[in-house]
Amino acid sequence: MKLTAQHLTKTIGEKKVLSQVEFSWQTGEIVGLVGRNGAGKTTLMRTLVDQYHADHGQVAIDDQDLTAVPEARQQLIYIDPTEVFFARLTLAKLGRLYALGYPTFDQARYRSLLADNDLVLAQRYGELSKGYQALVVMALNLASAVPLILLDEPFDGLDLFIREMIVKAVIDEVADGQRGFLIASHDLAELDGLADRVLFLKRGTISKTVTLEAVRDEAAKLQLVFPAMQIPAAVRQYGQILNVQGRVITALFSPYTAAVEAALTAEQPVLIEKLPLSLSDLFRSEYAEEVHHD
Repeated sequence: MKLTAQHLTKTIGEKKVLSQVEFSWQTGEIVGLVGRNGAGKTTLMRTLVDQYHADHGQVAIDDQDLTAVPEARQQLIYIDPTEVFFARLTLAKLGRLYALGYPTFDQARYRSLLADNDLVLAQRYGELSKGYQALVVMALNLASAVPLILLDEPFDGLDLFIREMIVKAVIDEVADGQRGFLIASHDLAELDGLADRVLFLKRGTISKTVTLEAVRDEAAKLQLVFPAMQIPAAVRQYGQILNVQGRVITALFSPYTAAVEAALTAEQPVLIEKLPLSLSDLFRSEYAEEVHHD
């Protein structure tokens, strides 16, 4: 099953939050969604499920326009962690409520997932800790049996063990190719080891889509030291400087070709060392200009 977003545009108040957003995502795939604070990640998720009506554009599942075929939205689930309507409800009532909206909802699995985490059906959602609330939200997502699941900051403020449980659940669910996850998160380290692809949301649109392993094959993060204090022209021409400490320069080169390597070697570096390239490095590179303007 495949979701396709085309030309999505959304203005809230007088601010255009989304502008010509285009991407696709399918079952069997974990896609990360990253961006700076206020970039529009939550707005995009709300627009995908029609909590916000798009001003322009289309969301389709297997070529079915969700505006023309609204029942196809039952293939999507999005529980907004900041705007839940069910804080006063018991966990039992929550299960019954979601079963009304999702015909595939598996009550037995929902109860089992809660019991696995020592949660009791009589407990009220609003009385739980943030970590246990996150586990309830995950239980609702998984028990829905919906193919396409949207998670908004699922790791925010959670301890190590609950984060690991959520990561394991996501990996287990996509293993057979029947479900997919779109995960918006500021936790770049968590996404780095989890996402198959990452979408960068910048200035209201998807500025870049990267497959992390492909980027690592063609790019290089280098730590460099040169005899002179100045940063050589070759570094500025071919690379993106990530950090400078004294004479130690850390820079990203994408692509890192034989010609780039030769240009750097010609500057007679005292040190040239490859470092592990992370999603955080790509994030810093993509948004460096915005930070500079801020």
